[in-house]
Amino acid sequence: MRYRDLRLAERIALALVVLGFAFGAGSHALDFIRFGWLPYRFGPPVLNCFWNALVLLDGFVVGLLLAGRRRAGLAMATVVMIVDVAANSYAWFGLGFDGFAVSVPLQTAFLGVVLATTLLLWRTVAVPAPLR
Repeated sequence: MRYRDLRLAERIALALVVLGFAFGAGSHALDFIRFGWLPYRFGPPVLNCFWNALVLLDGFVVGLLLAGRRRAGLAMATVVMIVDVAANSYAWFGLGFDGFAVSVPLQTAFLGVVLATTLLLWRTVAVPAPLR
């Protein structure tokens, strides 16, 4: 199903997901450009690697959704947000970094948007024919 064939609510939901992931990719890219390989010095190396990888992961989600690969994009968006909220919750609660006190609730709310959008659009997205 093409973008223009979606209902208004479906278009808005999809646009919110694309904008949210574009914002995330941009934020992480700016941090990487300004602060280098370890932009989040308060966190352990594995979290820094994950947060840096979000530049590519978030960008890939945006690319899939804009390219019309909605099921793949929505599935990846769901996985990325679940892992992101889990990692940031660990940094906040497990490691005691209170800087996440605002971002984790906002990211959790965005995860809700991603899940709702996935449920809303999953059945409206055509499944590609198998390769022969």
